[in-house]
Amino acid sequence: MATKIAADLEEALFSDDPEYNAMFDVKKQSINAGTDESKDYTNDLNAVREKGGVQKGSMRSHLGLEGNTFENMGSDQFFTFYSYRANETGWRENTLFSSEGYNRMSTFKIIGPTILSMVGKQHKRLRATAQPLFKRPRVLGWWNARFIQDTADALLNRIAGAGNDRVDLNADLCAPMPMAVISRAIGLEGANVIEFRFHLHRSTFGSPDTPIEDRLKSFEYVDRVLDEMVEKNLKEPGDNVISSLMENDLTEEDGSTRKLTKEELYGFCKLVIFAGGGTTWRQLGITIYALLSNYHFWEACRDDRTLIEQAVDESLRWGATDPVFPRLCVEDTEVEGVFIPANSQVQLCLGTANHDPELFENPTAYDIFRKKEHHMGFGFGPHRCLGMDVAKQEMVLAINGLMDRFPNLRLDPGERAPILGGLEHRGMTALPVTLQ
Repeated sequence: MATKIAADLEEALFSDDPEYNAMFDVKKQSINAGTDESKDYTNDLNAVREKGGVQKGSMRSHLGLEGNTFENMGSDQFFTFYSYRANETGWRENTLFSSEGYNRMSTFKIIGPTILSMVGKQHKRLRATAQPLFKRPRVLGWWNARFIQDTADALLNRIAGAGNDRVDLNADLCAPMPMAVISRAIGLEGANVIEFRFHLHRSTFGSPDTPIEDRLKSFEYVDRVLDEMVEKNLKEPGDNVISSLMENDLTEEDGSTRKLTKEELYGFCKLVIFAGGGTTWRQLGITIYALLSNYHFWEACRDDRTLIEQAVDESLRWGATDPVFPRLCVEDTEVEGVFIPANSQVQLCLGTANHDPELFENPTAYDIFRKKEHHMGFGFGPHRCLGMDVAKQEMVLAINGLMDRFPNLRLDPGERAPILGGLEHRGMTALPVTLQ
């Protein structure tokens, strides 16, 4: 079984095609266009926060950068929430600071309806249908046994078996692992894994230079594959996320129940494979970098593996990979003394909230032993990340496996020091390490 998994992963996740590899290069993330992708903007953003917890204008405008982080939701006014207190309001009050604004963006019109763009009772009911699949006991049991542990083992065995003393963990572990886990979880195998994710990426968040006809072709490919997979699981249920979602009942507002529609199943699959493959890839690299840059924490986790989860959690606070999210303010309101008119686009900068000294002592330091406070690395409130326990477990098992095989792993002193780069999609430009 292990040999077959390794062969499938080799076919699925490693390609010489530069278009495929661009999906896993922080410098080529289209959302970061117009920024210095090799710069860590943490200190600049923290300095902006000190000017006010809520400020008129976009995050990019406050940094003196051109362009906008997100497509316009149809508003000509922008506000950015920087403080922890303001972000808590923006995340929690989701009917006031509505995520339905996503539906005004062309990208999300292509994706179709998902829980990401819903609010209130509709969001709660649809999310509740999928929630059992992502609860911690299911993750530690079914997800670990079916998808996470063997994926981590196969990739780490591949690194160990290559006989190289120096590797780039971004390319060889961090990027392929979460994509393999999520893709396999919805039933994809072999070459279909990377091809599906490529077309999903190109149809939604690909390069702005991609011709519209190519994006539409990719969109058609994604829907065709999902349709085939749904039909296959309807005829012969599998041990995967799609079949599990098919088994669950959605409870309507009147108390009646029904099964998910094909469109709802498609939405979950697209959301899970895109979000799970991209954010976890970059956060895993950030966590390994944080541990190796603060080597006493690597040694502490190596000697007491129960600390690895704390290390992952602290990395989400210290260096969240997606530090800003958009909302649409639907009625006049006031936050931290700043008036925000209806139909304003609001940017929730959770990255600066996680560094707010009003809540976190010495916030720019990576410290796995810091006093426990609730951070926003996985969002907050009703839209807190559905798959956060899956993502955490992938990172915990990957790091645990590295410590088993390469206990003296270190950043490669012979290579340029890696940078936590990017503005909207943050991650390691590379992660060169020595194994011994």
